[in-house]
Amino acid sequence: MLYNDLAPVIALDGEWEFALGVDAPWRIITVPGCWEAQGYTKWADGPACYRRTAFIPDDWRGQPILLEFDAVSYACTVRCNGLTVGQHCGMWTPFAVDITTAAQPGRPNLIEVEVYKPGDQPASRYPLRTTLAGFLPDVATTFGGLWQAVRLRAVTAGFHALRIDGDPHTGDVHIQGQISGATDQQPLSLQISITQLAAQQNDQLITSYQLQCSPDDTIDANLRIANPNLWRPEQPVRYKVRLRLVHGEQALAETTQTFGFRQLTNAGEQLLLNGQPISLRGALSWGWNPAVIAPFYTAEQVRDEIRRVRALGFNLIKLCLFIPNQIYYDIADEEGILLWQEWPMWLPEVTDELRALAPLEYAEYMQQVRHHPSVVLYSVGCEMDQTVDQPLLGQLNTIVRSAINHVLICDNSGSGEAYGGLAVDFADFTDYHTYGDLHFLEPTLDHWRRDWQTPRPWIFGEFCDSDGFRDLGEIIAANGGKKPWWMTTDIWTHTWRPEVRALLEQDERMAQANVGFTAPELVQIAANQSLTVRKYTLETVRKRSAVQGYVITGLRDTPIATSGIFDDLDRAKWPAESFRPFNDAAILCLDTGRSRRWQHGGDRPERLDIYNWWAGEQVRLHLILNAPTSEPNRLSQLTWQVRDQTGAVIAKGEQSFSPSLLTNRPIETGAIEFMLPAWREPQTFWLQVNWANGAQQATNQWPLWAYPRPTHQVADVMRYDPAGALAEEWSAIGFAQVDSLPSDAAVVITSVLDATINSYLQAGGSVLLIQQRAGPLPSRRGPFWREALKLLTPHPLWEQFPHQGFTDLQFFGLATDLMFDSARLADALPGLTHFTPILRRLDAREFTLTDYLFEARVGAGRLLGCTLRLQGGLGAQPTGFKRNIAGQALLMLLIDNLRRTPSLSGAA
Repeated sequence: MLYNDLAPVIALDGEWEFALGVDAPWRIITVPGCWEAQGYTKWADGPACYRRTAFIPDDWRGQPILLEFDAVSYACTVRCNGLTVGQHCGMWTPFAVDITTAAQPGRPNLIEVEVYKPGDQPASRYPLRTTLAGFLPDVATTFGGLWQAVRLRAVTAGFHALRIDGDPHTGDVHIQGQISGATDQQPLSLQISITQLAAQQNDQLITSYQLQCSPDDTIDANLRIANPNLWRPEQPVRYKVRLRLVHGEQALAETTQTFGFRQLTNAGEQLLLNGQPISLRGALSWGWNPAVIAPFYTAEQVRDEIRRVRALGFNLIKLCLFIPNQIYYDIADEEGILLWQEWPMWLPEVTDELRALAPLEYAEYMQQVRHHPSVVLYSVGCEMDQTVDQPLLGQLNTIVRSAINHVLICDNSGSGEAYGGLAVDFADFTDYHTYGDLHFLEPTLDHWRRDWQTPRPWIFGEFCDSDGFRDLGEIIAANGGKKPWWMTTDIWTHTWRPEVRALLEQDERMAQANVGFTAPELVQIAANQSLTVRKYTLETVRKRSAVQGYVITGLRDTPIATSGIFDDLDRAKWPAESFRPFNDAAILCLDTGRSRRWQHGGDRPERLDIYNWWAGEQVRLHLILNAPTSEPNRLSQLTWQVRDQTGAVIAKGEQSFSPSLLTNRPIETGAIEFMLPAWREPQTFWLQVNWANGAQQATNQWPLWAYPRPTHQVADVMRYDPAGALAEEWSAIGFAQVDSLPSDAAVVITSVLDATINSYLQAGGSVLLIQQRAGPLPSRRGPFWREALKLLTPHPLWEQFPHQGFTDLQFFGLATDLMFDSARLADALPGLTHFTPILRRLDAREFTLTDYLFEARVGAGRLLGCTLRLQGGLGAQPTGFKRNIAGQALLMLLIDNLRRTPSLSGAA
């Protein structure tokens, strides 16, 4: 592209004629911004035909005339007055076509553009995975066509290949580029000036420089700014370089480019912005906007998005596998939000064409973005396996690094070792995409951590997703009484994908499931559970010194996932005061002590429970602070209090301490100790902690749970376990192991449904079935915390087990990946006459129902089926009944429930 702000321009935004197919009827659309034209239909990838007339002034005659496109997706052929004048491939990059020979100044000129977008059909001209299409096609549909601005420009001289580098240490500004045109204009001089941009006043001229030059000369100039103001989120100072090509008194060309002085670097594991510690707290954007499909933003939209993200405590947005229009970067620079730019390579099919195109495209990507101070992180691609070999990845890595200074770069976000990619990396930081159940988070982090590796920061490029629930009625009402386009079959080519088919069938599936909760109730349950997941995850990683940043999945709900911090109507799912306490520069976290057990002749780790406690006993918790800085010679003030469920304060304390220099690394501020009342009923209580050090403050609170220690007699509870599935921890709880069932057994705990148990049930016995493997009842596998809503149905059990209508962390030690396949229970349980679900799992992506806990009438007997990990022991769960307090308390409640004669109210 040749840049000259003085050259006459004719904008071609606005009305164009559009036809999908050569013989299709023409209609009027708006360019850019017509989502219907960008999406085409579900089967067609082209040709999409655009045309319009443009009057070219007569005084443009004799000048080079360029037709400029800011971006077209994907491959296009351009014609002027019926003559082919150029072609281009690539959906993210600007380009210009010289139409001088075809243009007819002084009259209207016919401009035609024929476009093919990437397709995912066997007959597609440009198969999706052979293009750098990123992830948006997987979110909904591949956008295509003229999705950014189009213009005509008459250019006799200008600048191209500009590069401006500001050194934050010295204030040196290195300006490079190329002068083009003006071949008959001699002598020439180049005027360079640098101003500091000011929001509320006139820009301030800082320095200027002038030198003699010649046509087609190379620019290589150095200027210095004494004591430059650094760009940082709190004060995003920007400078503007102006280049002006002059012949005598006549200005031939002029262009400007903004930049900033900043540096993101690391000292070992420590992340530093301009030499100061920083924690990166990001939200993942895939560029999804159902109103426009393509990631084309207005300044107002970008500013609003940034401010709403920042209100929740984030200081970074990751542009994951897409490249928005330039206004996004401009406003990010101005607003002071940090950006992570991830280039759009994901699951590629590396053809010879892609191998040749990708280096050219990457060089152009860097040309577009490298001068923006907000962009501090780059990743070459995402989750790439060995399809992207070392020569290609190394070449792209070199292109990125050679084009930018003072940033950190990752070659493969998610890491090659995690996704079957290269065994080596070119990364400046460690980046894993940790998606999993909460109790496996800490073991997974321990698994990836190796102290023999060169120390470098950990920044999770994406993680911590947690699905919500869509209220279809609300969405349809907001869309004028009909489903939005992305919830219909019109644009989906991959309806075979389970999440897509579920999206299209959500209303039918939910009607069939008949969950017993209204859509608004499900939305609230999902939001509460999701907040728990986010809070636990972020507090867990902030307790690790190597973790210097993270990116939460995702920014907004999409057709294939409802894990956004904003919903489909672009509303925040939680108020800022609920989210910021664990997503801010300074946060407080809890931890507990460590223990070990001697088992089978050796030591083994014995994990303790942070969240569940016995009533009447001592609570001891470690308080962890992660904050960027502390004011020297100033004491930190810490206060805490514990409130019961009536709001009464049952314990409190305060302390002062002088922290060592805080550098975004976790430190213990002290231990909190207090005695719980000897409550006779299970209770929820809240711990709130406040910290202050000068202007810095942090506050956080946690619900905790207390249970009266069981005093029940268990002599009449028998453990019938011929398969040995309930050995080890279950033998320690005190239930007698029997090989046959005595007549005085009030309750039988078992892992089987053999003839002995079936006879016992048919005769009126009470059985607690603990199933933690594939049989005996039909079951399915799935995550507990991810992709699911847990539904506590009305049942007497929940009147005795503390909860606020959703599964909070009192279920941390109970979580399992096994559920009963309830739809098939009747076939596996002869004599089943009533079925009452107690704890259900609604799959948030497929809208299927399974159960963790149910009650049933089998013959004359009663059966409680349970897949929960009452003994804990998975991942970071408390180890065994001794430590898994909630599990032991729930087990005794289940036994008491079986001892009584309940009113079974489930459906037959």
